[in-house]
Amino acid sequence: MKKLILVGVLLSTALGMAQTNGSLKGKVWDLELKDEPLLFANVQLKDTSWSTQTNFNGNFEITDVLPGTYILSIDFLGYENREIPIEIKENGITRIEEGLRAKSVPGIARESKGLAQTQKSSTSRLTTMGLRD
Repeated sequence: MKKLILVGVLLSTALGMAQTNGSLKGKVWDLELKDEPLLFANVQLKDTSWSTQTNFNGNFEITDVLPGTYILSIDFLGYENREIPIEIKENGITRIEEGLRAKSVPGIARESKGLAQTQKSSTSRLTTMGLRD
């Protein structure tokens, strides 16, 4: 009987000490392509080791996160970075949907004629030619 009581006390102590972590799920959109999913964007809880990348559908998931407040950082090469304050709750799922826009380059103007596109700056000229109707 004493062994049974000891096992019960040990189990209840272990369960009481266990952390009940939360998770983060979301989707990242490409705002430049009419809200298409942004593939392989980096998603990270800033100043932690929790990070992942979006999949082919723009979805991501970070599991087993300690409850608390964090800064969610989303970045992709050539796009503006986003930092969003979030809160992870015990046994909870925090959901985020966010879109990224392409970075603009100062000093470059775009003009478009048919399918030909020209970018001009003070030091260089880049022309992309396409078929015309």
